Amino acid sequence: MKIGFIGVCGTTLDLAARAAKSGHQVLISHTRSNNHMRDVVGMMEGQVKLVSRREAAEAKMLVLFIPREDIQLFLSDLPDMSEKILLHANNPIYSLECLTPSLNLKSSGEIIASLLPEAHIVKIHNIVDAEIPVPQKKTQAGNELFYTGSNKWAKNKVKSFLKTLNFMGIDFDEMYLETKFAYSPN
Repeated sequence: MKIGFIGVCGTTLDLAARAAKSGHQVLISHTRSNNHMRDVVGMMEGQVKLVSRREAAEAKMLVLFIPREDIQLFLSDLPDMSEKILLHANNPIYSLECLTPSLNLKSSGEIIASLLPEAHIVKIHNIVDAEIPVPQKKTQAGNELFYTGSNKWAKNKVKSFLKTLNFMGIDFDEMYLETKFAYSPN
């Protein structure tokens, strides 16, 4: 499968390296300049290419890590994103309203969803708030990656993709429902 990456962070580089090593074709576009990535990409195994943002967006699945202040700029000129799966890796789980209640701020995910309404956006993260009880499964081995989204088909594709990268994809929505009922006082 061809996977596009727009933006670079520790998580996206790890996903890109794992994807290339697993046989996926990886297209990386740095949000600032691809020159910064030449040495890193040169050390990756498999099919990895530095490309333009538009070329990366041609992939069926796209991993995004874009500075919040640059989201509109970087997503405004992408080709048609209908039916594409976007793995959004920007911010951890928290509500911006709880940090700045007097401001009406949108999260990065809300901004991305408003700019690309035909795409299937799935949020991925490897950090879960310590306040949320996470049911442990016998098969967990520290390689869990959580995801959430509203489209079941897209989430199943993401889970399958993560499995090829040796991650255990855990649907945060399902886990939350299990936890909510397991810890419900009623």
